[in-house]
Amino acid sequence: MKNLSKIVVASSLLTCAAAQAGGLYLYETTASDIGLASAGMAARAQDASVMAANPAGLANVSGKSFSGNLIGLYGDAQLDTMTGDAGNVIGFVPMASAFYSQQVNDKWTLGIGLYGNYGLGLEYEGLLGDHLDIPTATTQALTIQPSASYRINDHWSVGAALGIQYGMYEVEAEGTLASSGVHKKYLDEDQDTQVNGRVGVLYEATPGTRLGLSYSSETEFEFDNSNSIAPQQLIFSAYHEVNDDLAVMWNVNWQDWSEYTTTLNVETQDTYQIALGTQYKLNEKMMWNAGFAFDTSMYESQSNGDITVPTGKAYRIGTGIDYTLDSENSIGFAFEAVLMESSETPRLQAGFDEPALYFMSMSYNWKN
Repeated sequence: MKNLSKIVVASSLLTCAAAQAGGLYLYETTASDIGLASAGMAARAQDASVMAANPAGLANVSGKSFSGNLIGLYGDAQLDTMTGDAGNVIGFVPMASAFYSQQVNDKWTLGIGLYGNYGLGLEYEGLLGDHLDIPTATTQALTIQPSASYRINDHWSVGAALGIQYGMYEVEAEGTLASSGVHKKYLDEDQDTQVNGRVGVLYEATPGTRLGLSYSSETEFEFDNSNSIAPQQLIFSAYHEVNDDLAVMWNVNWQDWSEYTTTLNVETQDTYQIALGTQYKLNEKMMWNAGFAFDTSMYESQSNGDITVPTGKAYRIGTGIDYTLDSENSIGFAFEAVLMESSETPRLQAGFDEPALYFMSMSYNWKN
């Protein structure tokens, strides 16, 4: 049972909730980020939610701003084992986020965000030769992020934020020892609170053309039986308004996954993302968002993966609509598909065949 317990506990820690979605941070915290496949997230700076990517962007958000988002994530990650299909290990995960900012004067803007971009519920059936079932393996984290930006001049702004992160996990498992035939059950749960920092800079070359760069430090949740790490990352974004109706944007991102050790100690590497997006005004009321992103894999080899992290090269394809109700209120709807590469875990004779994540979101935005 000692080895069984070790496998069970570790398998719940999907790289900081597996919400890192296959070695990738969940960029999907708002409807706009979903519809644009995260493109321009550190430079768009169109409402208070920019603080989740780059707190310096708050300097571009005038007056008061609120952004609230409801997000539904469906993960299709079928685990194939030597005894057959172990089922979809992810399924449906509800998420939400809320951000508020207020311009204090012509220099300072303050804000606070509440979001949960860590958190997937996992379940496994028929592992280890049909001797192990894990009906519940859930890790979640909630982040409260106070943020501030300071405008240096007409072109440069800086910002900083503190992420207060409350992490939780629960693992329930049951299995039969092959040697004795004894059936045993296992339950483990724990919570931990950690903090990380985020700093950023925003450069506005001309009105409507912005560059954003942000850095986020590593977070390590220290649970009783194992640690879970969300690595440090850099986000570099650009946003440019071509004319009154069309804007284009892009990202180049880096995550330090080479420092992460998976449950089965497979070899990992840093990951990179390139994202491209566009916003087009269909009329005075409606804005169409569309984006595409490519993420590299955290695995050095897809033939030597880990069943606790269904990951690989990933393609994000997003689209959405923002609808203006009046001068202060707007709503948004968005959809995104994240299509990932297959991976294998030879030592367990198991693997994932082209796993995917699907996001749907609706948002409400207010400004004054």
